[in-house]
Amino acid sequence: MTTDDAITVLLSKIARATEALSDAVVNEMSLEDGRTKIKMEAVQRIMAGGDNPMTGKPHSFSSAEAIANTDKTYNDYLATVRQAAAQRIIARGQYDAAIIEAQLIANKR
Repeated sequence: MTTDDAITVLLSKIARATEALSDAVVNEMSLEDGRTKIKMEAVQRIMAGGDNPMTGKPHSFSSAEAIANTDKTYNDYLATVRQAAAQRIIARGQYDAAIIEAQLIANKR
């Protein structure tokens, strides 16, 4: 394979890595956009679920919000957001690696 052929292959690799990074960023941003709605639903479930065991009174908004992470649906959503952030980091690493690989090949010319 010639250097020019190698560069062509690497440019294609960079294009694929760019698309994967873009998709990962869009996915993460979409999940972040939905986080407030999912959290508010968790707060509503907690408030409707009975009294605050610490006070024996109905949950206030702030007390329910403080324990929103204990809501399974919201907690699962947060895990999905974390996974999307991890995928973005992986995609960025693959993009950076493709750029560096192309630069190394180009510098051999």
